[in-house]
Amino acid sequence: MLLGAIVLCFLVLLVLITDRAGSRLFHGDSHSVFYRCEACGLRYPRREIADPGLRICPAGHPIALEESHTAAGVVGIFACIGFLGVALVLFIIGVGH
Repeated sequence: MLLGAIVLCFLVLLVLITDRAGSRLFHGDSHSVFYRCEACGLRYPRREIADPGLRICPAGHPIALEESHTAAGVVGIFACIGFLGVALVLFIIGVGH
């Protein structure tokens, strides 16, 4: 049972890591790929804004770059690493058999 949990957690960890790496790969090294319009309550990808220098949404409202924040994926990655560490120790000492 513990071996199955280790394998499943490892697969989830791979998915989370590829999700984080994919966002960096496809969006470049930019800190944020979205502009946020508070008046509309919408997010716009950079490619949808014709002139980012004007910082105006398609409806004519002022927009701002979204703030960077800790993503849930990062928390999930560290949770998986922690679980894998504990589970592997338990598996090695024979508790999970």
